[in-house]
Amino acid sequence: MPKKNAPEVSKKALQKQKQKAIEDKTFGLKNKSKSKKVQQQVESIQKNIMNSGDPKLRKLEEQRKKHKEEMKARKKAAKEEQEALFGAALLAVQKNKPTGAKIEAKGRDHNDDNAPKNSTSRAMKLMYQMDAQEMADKLKQDNPDYVPTLEDEIEQQRQEKVKQLQGKGTPVTPETFAAWKERKRKQKAETVQKTVEQEFKKKKGGKGLSILSGRDLYEYKKELFVDREDDDIVSSNNGVSEDKVEQLAEHVNQELFLQDDDDLDDLEDD
Repeated sequence: MPKKNAPEVSKKALQKQKQKAIEDKTFGLKNKSKSKKVQQQVESIQKNIMNSGDPKLRKLEEQRKKHKEEMKARKKAAKEEQEALFGAALLAVQKNKPTGAKIEAKGRDHNDDNAPKNSTSRAMKLMYQMDAQEMADKLKQDNPDYVPTLEDEIEQQRQEKVKQLQGKGTPVTPETFAAWKERKRKQKAETVQKTVEQEFKKKKGGKGLSILSGRDLYEYKKELFVDREDDDIVSSNNGVSEDKVEQLAEHVNQELFLQDDDDLDDLEDD
């Protein structure tokens, strides 16, 4: 005869078994100490026993651990990416920093204790008086331990680039700027014209003028934005001209209006 299947244990009985197993495994732990470490151990035992017979809970716990590991890996990758992007800039500032001394205000007037922390560096103050090389020499002469700030490095590179381009570019004047702006406007109009033509060549006219932004549409076809004469627009005088008002006023009988010396009380007596 085939073996009979074992009777299924009810959820209530299974819960009692798990509770008894928890009490057996944690017996003595709660009474020995109330430390955080012991409490964490008790909670871990409870979770393991309570989730042992439920595959759904085990799966959720695994997913939670996996998600936690993924988030940790993402944070680590983001930190490595930031170091890769900005590490060179930070290294350029700190490359000349002396190993045996700590300079609290790098490249700033650190003799003045009352100066605000976010005050402008001395190099930035001197950049309008001398070029980058003279500025660096002056600062190093005043303070041998001077370390240039990131702003100083950028200003030095900017001045070097200006020297390289000196005499090669076009001076910016109101006339040259206006000519450049007009040239850019024409280039933009040509691009919009080509875009519209290509769109209308598509099947059923494509999207038509709806592909343009409001500004591009105005530049392309300004007449679309002009109000028509038959538009329902109420003017300040409701469409009545001053000449029409004067004509109507001529036919008004002024005797119907009371004069200044009329007494309204007399009307009541009558």
